[in-house]
Amino acid sequence: MSDLGSMPSLSVIVTCRNSAPTLTETLDAVVAQTYPAWWEVVVVDNASTDNTVEIAHRFDGKLPNYRVLCVPNPGYQPAGLNHGVEQTTGEVIVFLDSDDVIGQGYLERMGEAMMSALFVGAKLDIELLNSAENRRRRPPLQQVHIDTLGWRPAVIGATMGARRETINEVGGFDESLPAQHDLDISYRLAELGIDAIFVPEAVLHYRYRATPRELFGQERSYGAGEVALYRKFREFGMPRRPVRRVVGSFVQLVAAIPGARRPGGRARLATVAGNTFGRLEGSLHYRRLYL
Repeated sequence: MSDLGSMPSLSVIVTCRNSAPTLTETLDAVVAQTYPAWWEVVVVDNASTDNTVEIAHRFDGKLPNYRVLCVPNPGYQPAGLNHGVEQTTGEVIVFLDSDDVIGQGYLERMGEAMMSALFVGAKLDIELLNSAENRRRRPPLQQVHIDTLGWRPAVIGATMGARRETINEVGGFDESLPAQHDLDISYRLAELGIDAIFVPEAVLHYRYRATPRELFGQERSYGAGEVALYRKFREFGMPRRPVRRVVGSFVQLVAAIPGARRPGGRARLATVAGNTFGRLEGSLHYRRLYL
């Protein structure tokens, strides 16, 4: 166990929108945590239309310094993240999505890492919460290190932790981005010379979208988000995707079509098609060619 006096105070921020089906499991995993210093948990609801808020309030009294907040000006997920940062006080922050499950000892391992590190990412596990078909749809990320995503190494937002002053130094999350805000803040911190440290002892069980329609929608937003990042960072040296990767994406799309009759094949097709279509759509929307 870590020494009580040495550990930083910690804020856990769980952002939600229509998270009723999964929020209980997410918060149950937080209830099972211990942390050897002062800590707090806030659930930040971002304009849910289901009973997410009601479910969140079922945990009143079960978590330390627990509160349920509503974003005053709802928007994309960064609006919820920034509101959570503004309304909390911990020296270090652990950001959680409302459909994932943290492993045993997660908060303590993250807190220990941030005693010396400014910006960290946990190990991402896809085995526990996903079907075999969905697991095969794309190569796993953040298993042994912080992966290069798009341009530079970037922490997946569901696994992210940071010292409060680090988040504030770059002005928080970019609320104009509908997706890829985790890559965005990773890139901006890298511009300041702050690189993410991998914390393999902290394991986050990550949940993929369940249906091909949901997968397509998520990947579509990721693809469009890549274009938004290119528009923002090209002056800092972010290149367009190499021709071989562009061609490769379309080859993968064509190759995925015959397998669409199988459950795993449908998940793979939804992934490739959504990402490819999103980049096409984003290129038109942002008037920047990034295929």
